[in-house]
Amino acid sequence: MSKLEDNLLHIHSPCGFWGDQMLFLFSAYYHMKSQKKDGLIIHTGKELWHTHVGLYGPSQKDIFQFWSCFDFVKGIMFDMDQRDLNGNADKSLYYVLPLLNCGYDDEYKLDLSKKINFNLFPSRFENTYIKKIAVFQPVSLLNKPEQFKQDFVCKLSKTIKTVAEKGYTIIAIGSASDREYYEALYHDLPYKHKIVELFDSINMFQAIDLVMNHADLVVSCCSWSAWYGIASRTKTAMALGPLMEKGKEDSKYVDLMKNKDVFFMDYSSKKEETDLSISNWISQNA
Repeated sequence: MSKLEDNLLHIHSPCGFWGDQMLFLFSAYYHMKSQKKDGLIIHTGKELWHTHVGLYGPSQKDIFQFWSCFDFVKGIMFDMDQRDLNGNADKSLYYVLPLLNCGYDDEYKLDLSKKINFNLFPSRFENTYIKKIAVFQPVSLLNKPEQFKQDFVCKLSKTIKTVAEKGYTIIAIGSASDREYYEALYHDLPYKHKIVELFDSINMFQAIDLVMNHADLVVSCCSWSAWYGIASRTKTAMALGPLMEKGKEDSKYVDLMKNKDVFFMDYSSKKEETDLSISNWISQNA
């Protein structure tokens, strides 16, 4: 079928999964500019398809509000189901750019935080810390496949020691369930008393504001905070999960994010080896 044409770039993004949002929007901004488009239309569904567990769930309404805060996002269309992206893209009245298959310049640099109106956030982070801030997201197992969960967990004890010794105020973030894993992993960490723990104490918008506008360093498991740190050109170190390892099913997602001069990645499945490599990178670069 012939497609309707306008001067906007059309992409798909799921109505959930915070990490995916930044990956897609960062890449989409590049293609929007390179194609000389005037803005972005996001195609999505009214239900969220959880790919790795094969179930539908409700959309995350905060995602819609988040999209509206980007100055280049001009609209949302509910005509795509993540369960069958290719089929739905064919049926759409518009050409939907398949971002995962569209490579671009590895040297591309962009501070995407400059394209977000944070004043539209329902709440923002209140920074009462004088020292430089390192945001630490130690674990995030929501939506991770059960059979791989242990390979998503990586104890970064050497890393946190390095960060503390470099004089950062360390702020740990995550959900209430993340706190339980954190306590089990880091209960014996010598520097644990120096970590400000904000698990389940700030909402998602406050956490995004913290990462993108207040952090000087982000240390993250395989989760959203790393992508948001990188997108705002904040120095970031990340332990990538097993599904994003080279050659694995989600490895294409990593290529959506550029700003390669500000971040370092290793794999959570390598455990102590990854802790050491991230610690060394922070020692030399942050």
